[in-house]
Amino acid sequence: MDNTLVAGLDLGSTGIKILVADGSGAEVLVRQLPTPWQPGPNGTTVMTAEALTGTVRALLESAAEQLIGLLGDGSRVCAIGVSGMGESGILVDDAGVAVAPAIAWFDPRGAEQVLALPDTLRKQFAGRTGMPLGVQVSVVKILHLRDQGLDLVGTRWLNLPEYVVAALGGRQAAEYSLASRTGLIDQDTGAPWPELLDYLGVTRDFLPPLTDAGTPLGDADVGWLPGVFRGARLTVAGHDHLVSAVSTGDFPADRYHVSMGTAEVLLRVLDRPLSFAARERLADRFINCVRHVVPDTWVLVAGVKTGLLMRRTLQLQGITDRVGRDRLDRQILDMPLDGTLPVGDIEVTGARNDDGVLRLTIRGDGAGPAEIFNAVLRHGNDEIQMLIDAMDRELPPACSSLVTGGWAAMRSVIRARSEILPDVRVSDRSQDTAYGASLFAQRLVSPLVAAPDTPVSPTADPALSLPARTIPSPAQENFMNTLTTSERRAMASISTPGGGMLIVAADQRNGMKAVMTDAPDGASSISTDELACAKADLLRYLGNEAPAILLDPEVALPLVVDDATISRNTGLVVGMDASGFDVDGGLRRTRYVEGMSARKVRDLGGDAAKMLFYLRPDQREAEGVVIDEIQRLAAACDEEGVLLIVEILAYQLDGESDEDYRAIFPELVRGAAEVCVAAGAKVLKLQYPGSPEACVAVTEAAAGVPWAVLSAGVDHETFVGQVRTAVENGASGAMAGRSLWKDSLSVSSAIRRELLTTRALPRLHELEQVIDAALSGRA
Repeated sequence: MDNTLVAGLDLGSTGIKILVADGSGAEVLVRQLPTPWQPGPNGTTVMTAEALTGTVRALLESAAEQLIGLLGDGSRVCAIGVSGMGESGILVDDAGVAVAPAIAWFDPRGAEQVLALPDTLRKQFAGRTGMPLGVQVSVVKILHLRDQGLDLVGTRWLNLPEYVVAALGGRQAAEYSLASRTGLIDQDTGAPWPELLDYLGVTRDFLPPLTDAGTPLGDADVGWLPGVFRGARLTVAGHDHLVSAVSTGDFPADRYHVSMGTAEVLLRVLDRPLSFAARERLADRFINCVRHVVPDTWVLVAGVKTGLLMRRTLQLQGITDRVGRDRLDRQILDMPLDGTLPVGDIEVTGARNDDGVLRLTIRGDGAGPAEIFNAVLRHGNDEIQMLIDAMDRELPPACSSLVTGGWAAMRSVIRARSEILPDVRVSDRSQDTAYGASLFAQRLVSPLVAAPDTPVSPTADPALSLPARTIPSPAQENFMNTLTTSERRAMASISTPGGGMLIVAADQRNGMKAVMTDAPDGASSISTDELACAKADLLRYLGNEAPAILLDPEVALPLVVDDATISRNTGLVVGMDASGFDVDGGLRRTRYVEGMSARKVRDLGGDAAKMLFYLRPDQREAEGVVIDEIQRLAAACDEEGVLLIVEILAYQLDGESDEDYRAIFPELVRGAAEVCVAAGAKVLKLQYPGSPEACVAVTEAAAGVPWAVLSAGVDHETFVGQVRTAVENGASGAMAGRSLWKDSLSVSSAIRRELLTTRALPRLHELEQVIDAALSGRA
């Protein structure tokens, strides 16, 4: 791990997050607290400056405590980048003290001020500012405060990320992408619009000096700061949706970047602003043409309030947690996107960016939760299609789409958007915006920065040109082991909605027979057909409830595919290794199932392959044959487009004492990760190395390659604890076998069904919750 730590703060509409990364881009921790909005009547919503800074303080204190626990008392964050929502800001006096609370961008106030705007300003507003005139624009909220009696003379407007940087000790600045959201900036000149400033009754210094995202703005020196963050260099990273786009790497002009939060936002990047007339036409469809966080570039920003409608739909149906949401997600996927009710039985409105009020009209019976949510998804598609049509009239159509944000974790949402968006890919990074903000912070400690007060272009830094992420991993992706497009699709098929790997391991043969203890004549009497029936039930009542299942090609496959026992929504991992092992010079050697190859995995319908290798990385020379085999198999799977999961089992040598083996075991797991990554492995399945510190060491050795923990037959409670610790310290999930089902199998199909549904299935759901919670918080 590169111990140069940087932090990204994301001031989101729902939550305020901090992500700390090391100098290589590897995530060290992520924490989050709710955004401290104070709701009022009729949808009004405000936040005081004290509540905002109090939440940021609590977040930094919590992060500092965790960093010290992870890395020791000498931990220090060298730079902080702050991103966040646009339109909302705080008016301050000449001493920097807030004179009014922040009004939420989705607060409905300001309609009177829109109507009262002089015709000369109204007619020019969209073409000049690139923003549609409406209550969402900052200047309308400022006019509302003025008309309520607030004297604007001597005050200054700071967007929320700018206010937080100043509150931490930095200089006041107006970052271009955020300033563009105020409606005060002329997109052609890049300067404040004088006539609108006159109408407000303020002078040009109502906005602080305009700066690019990433400009150094001083050091964090406010007295309440924890020591870990004191002295950190500060910068404003910019508008959250645009920072999210930067976090995913290159943003080509022919791609949609889709950010799915409370608002669902489609972005297109431009190398110059569109014409005055084009900006007017787009504004009629509530599409903005404003400054990007990358200097000298612009973006089209097309938004709808679909996230808000989806959240309210879940709340309306009493769904308030991840388990309920994921259950609904599965139910939706079991029906077509068009639903099963007659057209017109459910009508939805409210997604338009000038609306945001969920209205449901139900004209027929049978409108259950899945039908209603599906109708909301179709309504979102309809509104987004109109935005796409409007943008396509001004620009060549986009050819691909990258989707980020919380709602992208629902497969039903991605299915719906894939109907209207081209070539959809999903980023599995849990906090795109906070990570993007940390990249801007990294620029402040880069040797490329020539002087502390020189504005810098983030495009000059390779750290801001990372490839699109589709792997749930705490570390920067290993470029030598980058996944192909088909492998990324396979990775998504074996991951939870929260982005964690979770696979039910059911490829055992003799091991599975051994736990069927009610066999009248013992385990050896269980026939292949009986074992196949047991595996089918395990899939039917347990595996189909997981993202993916691991099965063998000797007993289970291709039967469960051909007879449709496996759900169409369940990923299939094909085990390539035969039972048992050979011994060569005291070292164990696994064998392939006869006839197995990367092509055979594809022929069996597999989304991914798994191959087990026994390995003692401390016997590097003798294990060269195993390392060569890993290289050959990785290359063959690459050529075939099959995602390969390399499973490694370290083991005790003959003559090695129990004490010596226990002492070296964590290093064996770490060394196995290092060897396999060097051999070209892209996903690893590893033993639990024994402690949080050992998990961190494995994560570092994996160098960005995701790794999952195997259960190794321990009891469920023990395995849950191991998985929680491993994922909190860098693992990407789990492959769970006997810990889930070893006491739930029987030769009796009736008993199997009861035990799998009442004993094993709750364990699976608990494991998924643990993985997703640890991934989302790294805490």
